[in-house]
Amino acid sequence: MLPAKIYYLKQLENGPVSHRTITKRMTGKFLDSAAGIKDSLIKDGIIVCVKKVLQSDGKYNYHHELTGKEFVVLEQQENSDVWDDGSVRSKGNAFDWRGPSLAYSRKELVHLQQKYQNNNPITIYSRA
Repeated sequence: MLPAKIYYLKQLENGPVSHRTITKRMTGKFLDSAAGIKDSLIKDGIIVCVKKVLQSDGKYNYHHELTGKEFVVLEQQENSDVWDDGSVRSKGNAFDWRGPSLAYSRKELVHLQQKYQNNNPITIYSRA
């Protein structure tokens, strides 16, 4: 979401721009919702709605501008124990690819296969 927020803010650098115009520019470039980004920036006090224009199709077109408040990017630690929303990250499973590996090396697997060749077959799984 951070690149999309930065893009949204760059669109407002030269003065008020309608939200609909920014949404059209963002379509196809980002997966994030322009409305969600706009709402979070308004909530943080970084942008403000300055004009509400009624168009010929009966829809309102809202124009926003920067308030002058700094947009601070907090560097997130790579090995943080929580996600952005505050939920705890899982550890010690297949999704913990940065942590210590619990898998056997190829030499160990070959040795185990030879040792238990007919008695107890070993199913080998590898990380994709």
